[in-house]
Amino acid sequence: MEQRAALEQLLFFNVNQHRVRLGIQQSIEIYGVPEIYEQDGGLRIRVGDIEGVQTLFAVSDIGRPVGVAVFVRLAHERFVVLHLGVEPRLRTTIDVNTLVLLKLMHEIRSAARRTRGVARIELVYKERHAVRLNV
Repeated sequence: MEQRAALEQLLFFNVNQHRVRLGIQQSIEIYGVPEIYEQDGGLRIRVGDIEGVQTLFAVSDIGRPVGVAVFVRLAHERFVVLHLGVEPRLRTTIDVNTLVLLKLMHEIRSAARRTRGVARIELVYKERHAVRLNV
């Protein structure tokens, strides 16, 4: 499946992962390893044995995954972004990957605002501590 290969590239073989390697390691140590699986004809991602993991996909006009955000609601009052992957910037693009990342975070923030009790979003990809984004 072509989409699965593109998603694996975003999540596991991303050439930019060295930039957030410590955050990736921290997320895996605390929450578990992400795994792509198929359900009801679509791709999903689970992380360790955590219940309620949600995934947002950004796709191109031709249906190719160009970004992914994996998050979960924890401790009732917060969303935790466990993993992020954005297609690496190509020399011919005008920083499209930054726009994709911002759109993914905007959608997570919108979901947090619609979810009763959620007061903040935490990004695990930070060397020493999660970044908190007030909702």
